Amino acid sequence: KTGSFSKAADKLCISQPSLSIAVKKAEEEAGFPIFDRRKHPISLTEFGVEYIRAVEQIHDIENRLNNYAEDLEKLEQGTLIIGGSNFSVENIISASLAEFKIKYPHVNLEIRETNTLSSLHMLDSGELDLAITNRPLDMQKYISTFIYQEHLILAVPRSFLINKKFCNQQLTESEIKQNIFSIPQERSVNLKDFIDTPFIMLRSGNYLRQCVDNLFQECWCAPHTILEFEQSAVSYNFASFGLGATILSNMLIEKSPKNDRLCFYKINSKLALRNTYISYSKNNYVSFAMKKYIELLKNKCNAFHISA
Repeated sequence: KTGSFSKAADKLCISQPSLSIAVKKAEEEAGFPIFDRRKHPISLTEFGVEYIRAVEQIHDIENRLNNYAEDLEKLEQGTLIIGGSNFSVENIISASLAEFKIKYPHVNLEIRETNTLSSLHMLDSGELDLAITNRPLDMQKYISTFIYQEHLILAVPRSFLINKKFCNQQLTESEIKQNIFSIPQERSVNLKDFIDTPFIMLRSGNYLRQCVDNLFQECWCAPHTILEFEQSAVSYNFASFGLGATILSNMLIEKSPKNDRLCFYKINSKLALRNTYISYSKNNYVSFAMKKYIELLKNKCNAFHISA
């Protein structure tokens, strides 16, 4: 552009010898002369024209990549794929997902309703960025952030005679919603006292079913199962119809309308406590969108006091 090394050196604020050395080094690496020094003003060789064009293309690619990275950091574009159970998507993370979408409208947000085992497979294959799960994961493979703690509650149809035996242990819905964790042990019940009660369970393969099975095994008894479903909300509805008792999260009761057709009990077991995490694979790149959503979800849960 200047037509001389001396003028170019002045514009670059370096000495002419330093510029000449830099150009000579570039020519040696390329294997061809870039400038025709025999002409005045100095001009590019035929190779030099292609060399400069290639350098400009490289700079253009770098600028576009830097702009793309800046957009990602500002969450002006990108994709975030989150997996979780039907319950967690509908009741726990829906508000935070809506807030995230409003705050970052250019991020493509995808939600997959899936069980824990499927979520893990999808994390491993890269189909999911984040997964909401109650199941403790392998710390060697996954990074998990604690979101909230829940307590499993026994719900028994009010028409069942066994409720008369445990009138003092029955919980009001306000007690469950305000702080189930502060209810004293003497107001909790043991599942073995309900061994003759018909139960509505989740199907095998569901992590809540595994937790409930562990609760009964701890009491050295097995439930009298009359129905099995895929979702806690369905079990809750059928229990409300008076068909049988069920065990579900206090979060479901909190999110549901007032229900006078059921009696609620706190289960006397440490196994009734469950932590919920948002997790991602250590092998996956942690995007700005992932970081921002985890941060938003944690703040949202703390604001609504749903973490213990």
